[in-house]
Amino acid sequence: MKSTLTLVFAIMFASSTSFSQDLVQTQTLTTGNISLAIDRSDKSIQGSPYIIDNFTPARVSADQDKIFSLRYNAVSDEMEVQSDKNSIQAINKNIEGVTITFLKDDKTYQSLNYIDDNGIAKRGYFIHVNSPNSKINLLLKESKKFVDRKKAKSGYQDTKPAHFKRVDDEFYVVVKNKTAQKIPSKKKNLINLFPDHEAAVSAYLKDHKVKTSKKEDLIELVNHLNSL
Repeated sequence: MKSTLTLVFAIMFASSTSFSQDLVQTQTLTTGNISLAIDRSDKSIQGSPYIIDNFTPARVSADQDKIFSLRYNAVSDEMEVQSDKNSIQAINKNIEGVTITFLKDDKTYQSLNYIDDNGIAKRGYFIHVNSPNSKINLLLKESKKFVDRKKAKSGYQDTKPAHFKRVDDEFYVVVKNKTAQKIPSKKKNLINLFPDHEAAVSAYLKDHKVKTSKKEDLIELVNHLNSL
């Protein structure tokens, strides 16, 4: 495993921080423009920043013959890999074209450029909902956030412990391999998202009750546009 990691992930681990799960008690997570120094020895913190806490078997497209132990940190938006001696490193998500597939649930992630809710260009991991080879790709983004400890304002209230909270999944699209954009809730903005198919999207929305928060509706819309 060690030699494989050295060869395959030599540049993928560039600028990443290693930490021993047993020895290091403080982990820094970056979410948005905020860095959080979290004391991992604090047992009062509820939950975890991971979609699945344990490292699970996964294949990486850079070396399909090997199986690695990975987990997704949904707070820092990093894919962590466990190597020898319990060393953990984050894969460099700036590498183009690398996909990661977890074998347990056949869930495939890929890092892509995207625009966040504040209009800031970022890089993060997405799950392909339809075929990645389609003209229009429908993507799902998982996320968690860290909620700090909230002190009780009176004796009638309880102090709320710090915890990691799963937030609603968000849907994005990539048109012609460009930057991923979040699917808007307003129909007008949704139509503008597909400049080459504005008339088709407008007609489709008139004939169908599309909920932009419902995956099945979005799959049908994107499949329709990919068939044109």
